[in-house]
Amino acid sequence: MLILAAGMTAEAAASIADPWERLTRALSGPQALDEDTVERLEARTIGFHRLEYTLPARSIYQGLTSHINELSSLLQSSPPDRFRRRLAATAGEAATLASWLAWDLKQPAQSASFDRVSALAAKESGHPVIQACTYAYRSYAVEGNAALQLVRQAQQFLPAQGDDATRAWLLSREAEELAALGDRHAIQLLHRAEEVYSGARPHRERAWTRFLDPGRMAAFQLSTYVRLGDERRVIDAGQAALGSISQDTDQKRSAVIYTDVAQAQFQLGDTTQGLTYARRALESAQRSESTWGLQHLATIEKTLAAQKDHAARELLSDLTSTRWTRGSSPA
Repeated sequence: MLILAAGMTAEAAASIADPWERLTRALSGPQALDEDTVERLEARTIGFHRLEYTLPARSIYQGLTSHINELSSLLQSSPPDRFRRRLAATAGEAATLASWLAWDLKQPAQSASFDRVSALAAKESGHPVIQACTYAYRSYAVEGNAALQLVRQAQQFLPAQGDDATRAWLLSREAEELAALGDRHAIQLLHRAEEVYSGARPHRERAWTRFLDPGRMAAFQLSTYVRLGDERRVIDAGQAALGSISQDTDQKRSAVIYTDVAQAQFQLGDTTQGLTYARRALESAQRSESTWGLQHLATIEKTLAAQKDHAARELLSDLTSTRWTRGSSPA
């Protein structure tokens, strides 16, 4: 995990100079910034984004802020223009993630500060799409029309062409939020997102787009159809989303998928399966310490409260207790 966070392969990790060699170079005077250093920092930023969906926020937040400090020092050293824009873009991509992690850790002031930094970095680097990521992350912290407006603000920072992975993500998010409002135009948006995704290259576009694999797209389908109450499509989407989960690495995503599957089962009248998946969702949210997962679970609280059996009451009590411990509020 640490090698991944540093953006290194095993060979690169083995070739690092010994500490005394690095210190000797440092004491000999400032070294010129080179292509290898910039690439290493870009790769490390990608590594942190990849770690975000496998580890709790507290596990990587300090390392990410240290990485941002290193980027800050290099930007203050008046690097050549050919490197400055790349460093600024990398700093912006790191700051958007830091803002998301700070929100997850219940640090709203730090989150807002990193949002301002990412906006400045987007302007300085000439990559306004960084702002699209910032607004997309913000949309998960609210609900209803507020979330929808943030997603649409994010879309304004997309270029006329390119960045298809981010475009597909935002179309999918818009579909989710429209579906939550009962607007069946969400289905058209979802189809459009799938078309855009078919030509996207998530693993090559942006640091934040690495998460957008076919399993995540299936999860967007599930969420949209569940919110619309479309029982015919929910079954296929649910199977696809469940099939994408890795128990070892996908705790954050599984918390959300299990919640949607639970809601689908309740809608289909299968209370037993609904409670089973709701319990799995809570356990995944607890293991990943995910504010997002707990917030999403709030969507089935009314359904749980309407159930009369002991298992439902116990699950609701456990959910309330976990949210209280984590300092989280219902969405």
